[in-house]
Amino acid sequence: MKEAVPRLSLGWLLSTFVLVISPHLLRLPIGVSALIAVCIVWRVLIFRGRLAFPGTAVRLLVVVFSLPLTVLSYRGEGAGLDVAVCLLILGTSFKLLEMRRRRDMIIVLCLCYVLTMVGFIYSQTIPAALLALVNIVVITSALITLYRDNIHSSVESNTRLAVRMVAQSIPLAIALFVLIPRVAPLWSMPIPVSSSTTGVTDEMSPGDVSRLSRSAALAFRVSFDTQTPANEDLYWRGLVLDSFDGRVWRRGGSSLLSFEILERLRTPSRGEVLGEDIGYDLILEPTQQSWLYALQLAQTNTADIVQDRYYTLQTRKPVTQRYRYQVRSALEYRADVRLSGALRARALQLPQEDSNLRAREFARDLRRASSDDEGYMLQVLRYFQEQPFYYTLTPPALGEASIDEFLFDSLQGFCEHYASSFVYLMRAANIPARVVVGYQGGEVNPFEGYTMVYQYNAHAWAEVWLPGQGWVRVDPTAAVAPERISLGAQAVLANEPGFLEDSRFSMMRFRDTQWLNALRLRLDAVDYAWNRWVISYDETRQVDLLDSLLGQQLRERIFLVLGAVLALFFLIAAFFLLRGAPAQMRDPATRLYLRLAADLAGSGMIMRHRGEGPRDFCERLARQQPELADDMGRVTGLYVQCCYGREGNEAGREQLLQELMARIRALRLRVASPTRRLWLRLLPRHY
Repeated sequence: MKEAVPRLSLGWLLSTFVLVISPHLLRLPIGVSALIAVCIVWRVLIFRGRLAFPGTAVRLLVVVFSLPLTVLSYRGEGAGLDVAVCLLILGTSFKLLEMRRRRDMIIVLCLCYVLTMVGFIYSQTIPAALLALVNIVVITSALITLYRDNIHSSVESNTRLAVRMVAQSIPLAIALFVLIPRVAPLWSMPIPVSSSTTGVTDEMSPGDVSRLSRSAALAFRVSFDTQTPANEDLYWRGLVLDSFDGRVWRRGGSSLLSFEILERLRTPSRGEVLGEDIGYDLILEPTQQSWLYALQLAQTNTADIVQDRYYTLQTRKPVTQRYRYQVRSALEYRADVRLSGALRARALQLPQEDSNLRAREFARDLRRASSDDEGYMLQVLRYFQEQPFYYTLTPPALGEASIDEFLFDSLQGFCEHYASSFVYLMRAANIPARVVVGYQGGEVNPFEGYTMVYQYNAHAWAEVWLPGQGWVRVDPTAAVAPERISLGAQAVLANEPGFLEDSRFSMMRFRDTQWLNALRLRLDAVDYAWNRWVISYDETRQVDLLDSLLGQQLRERIFLVLGAVLALFFLIAAFFLLRGAPAQMRDPATRLYLRLAADLAGSGMIMRHRGEGPRDFCERLARQQPELADDMGRVTGLYVQCCYGREGNEAGREQLLQELMARIRALRLRVASPTRRLWLRLLPRHY
């Protein structure tokens, strides 16, 4: 069977398909990628006549083999999305082997449009958007080649036309993006990410927080309504860990309750703001977790965020995409001046009596030498300052009695070691205390004034409950390495082995080079603006923007008009879809000839029969209207020569068409009524 797919169209289509699936190749299993390559090579060999189209048995075997191959290649949470995308790509690859007609190629190109949109599930960055725009131009160019004469068209002309069409659609796309009501997604698709991207988890053991210092991945960005607070005040609370088994700290109590239960138990804050609070806007990177980060005593009016008894913010669903929220916090506060019995019991819990005996004895001795709880706390901090403790990313491994070994033997650790041992010593002295994990500090971008918090800013500190003061933040790391809090993690850990080990190609490594660091900050500022004004453009921000530009009443009227226009558009589209296929496209000569026949019928002279040839119609007109015989004969001769003549070049055919147009116009003016004649004179000459 002769191949019916044109060479240029096939080349465009295969190149388009490879370009569209290229961002997904790193996520596809090797076996699936090999199968896709086989399909492309097979399609080329079919075109060259080396192979035949696969039969039904072969197609069935390929499908049966590929389904289990795909499913078994993925494991873990969120793999369902990867499986679905992989099957979509495989299905498009298999469709390449069935292309026999133009209709099949159109289906493949439409699937390429879908695959381009699927790419936004994984990445919504500016490079991803630019790549999608290039994909759309290439797909549109491939569609153009299916409808243009490949002999007289070229790759350059097709691409120019595609670019022009896409460019013309961009203003409309922007207008629709701004005006069309924003609707929240009906589902949430978890995307598997590594632990370094996820960040802080709900458990902490020695080495967990220091592991995050290997990554320069972004955790979140913050824009303050007023001046950015000092680095010492930027303690981004994530989770409270109050359950300790001797080695691992875990969260418990109300922090384990679901969002629905916390929403029903929603109670007013028990904290007291001392001084002015500050507002800020935070864009959180995907974490696959349901808790958020904020400064102390955070308050928010967002419906999908609740706060538990530990002042932790939680969302209804895990954060699988960039998530934007607004918060108000207090840098000076008093929290839980009255401590409930349940919270006190959890804040005093210690593992079995026979563990970390030296730490317990040390706490008892130090407590007897202290006048009150606050005095004891200061004595413990003084111990950290006076002893040769060392702040390091690579402390020695600890055994079962991790607290004893750290406090009295190794004296080397990261923030989780200091926070864990400090809280243990507080509880051993019957003082309520707990571990808090989150991030500390951040880097201010001078070009836009927002703060960037990275994974290496992960931190752990302590909260101690003191009578009359409530929960007080205490950071024992500051007693050992105060520059970590005042200057930030980058300044202290830059020369540590293992720092940014998982981000070898990050531009953060060139922070000391002035122009490269400026470029890094510029690029991040552009990305921040993109996320703030495009990715985070939801229903609330749409209403706020339109209200600020138009006012509430005008905004409501625009929405009503827009809704009416859309409804009318869909009604018109439905009308043309239901009325059947459109009339066959005709060449200019035929359109003019049929208009002449319609005018003759309208004037009552003669009606052209359906399917009647031009010469037969001319002979019948000559018998009934002899005075029009000569003019109609010349028109018929020119029309037959235009439609069926094979001689002459392009210029000659154009001259023939112009002469036909002039004679038909003259004949139409001759047979028309006075009113109709006036109307024809006002119309363009080619009508």
